[in-house]
Amino acid sequence: MMSLNSLSSQIRHCSEEMERQRHGALYLLAEQKQQALKRARQVPLPLAIGLAFAGGFVAERFFATPAPATLLRWYMAARAF
Repeated sequence: MMSLNSLSSQIRHCSEEMERQRHGALYLLAEQKQQALKRARQVPLPLAIGLAFAGGFVAERFFATPAPATLLRWYMAARAF
């Protein structure tokens, strides 16, 4: 059987470890965000807009065909339940 002092000590240790891991994860997320913004600035705006337009056009055409549209409706109906 574990004493209250040792249990308290173990809880404190786990709490400190979780806090250390949280800080590490936040640091990594900030680093990834900074790298993504740096890469995004290197893409010319007209190219990004053109790719977004072309992607939207292709997606609209793809989902307008019978098979994907039916699968999408089934998926949305299944999520409703």
